[in-house]
Amino acid sequence: MTENESKVEAFLLLAKNARGLALVDLIGKCTAEPGLFTFGEILSLPGVQELRQSPEHSSAYELLQLYAYGTWDDYKASPGKYPQLSPAQQHKLKLLTLVSAADSVRTLGYEDLMRRLELPSVRALEDMLITECFYAGLLKGKLDQRNRCLHVEEAFYRDVHPDQLASVSGALGEWLDSANGVLAAIEQRIDWTQNACAAAEKQRSESTKKLEAERKSIRTTIELQAQADSSGVLMDAEAEGFSLADFEGSQDARPGPTAGRHTKRRR
Repeated sequence: MTENESKVEAFLLLAKNARGLALVDLIGKCTAEPGLFTFGEILSLPGVQELRQSPEHSSAYELLQLYAYGTWDDYKASPGKYPQLSPAQQHKLKLLTLVSAADSVRTLGYEDLMRRLELPSVRALEDMLITECFYAGLLKGKLDQRNRCLHVEEAFYRDVHPDQLASVSGALGEWLDSANGVLAAIEQRIDWTQNACAAAEKQRSESTKKLEAERKSIRTTIELQAQADSSGVLMDAEAEGFSLADFEGSQDARPGPTAGRHTKRRR
């Protein structure tokens, strides 16, 4: 569980049975709490929804809704609509404004950010980006000091306003259809590959069998030819009047190494 999630759970438990001023006080604390950046679940509590109808406490409800969905520009446009913000609340709302800006645009100019956040210098902006946004996991990106801009790679997801649920659902549906199309194409490619491998294996097996049969045929042909040649020699010899025994005897009667030599008889 992340720090944000754990703090949301803690405030949900505290606000579940709170009413009136106790709930207003909790709203003031959670909007100033470091590390807490989503407020939709707290906003949906029945007790918080009751504040909306209360003339005395409706500003607390509007404050929580501002931190769930709004920006620093929204606050500056109607400051009387909300309770006075503490420095901690102002700082958090500016961080949330940065997150909202990074969610829709991938390159943010320093000048525009300093104007929207009412920051006095580039140093103050870069300190906020590095120490408050990058380290806290609200943003991932690169600072381009030469071109005085921020290149956004990833941004923390804020609460989705109920009025935007239909468009978000449509976008997710389109993404799902696209993902299913890619998945179907991948599955088709897998099937084609498996079929091609099976066909190649079958062809290899058939080729191996044919090769083995050819080898066996050649070996048989050679053996039969050898037998035929041997039989032919014997038949020729018999036709000339020689028998196998004569042929073997002639082999034994061949002159040896001592043939033609005179040996001395011992006395």
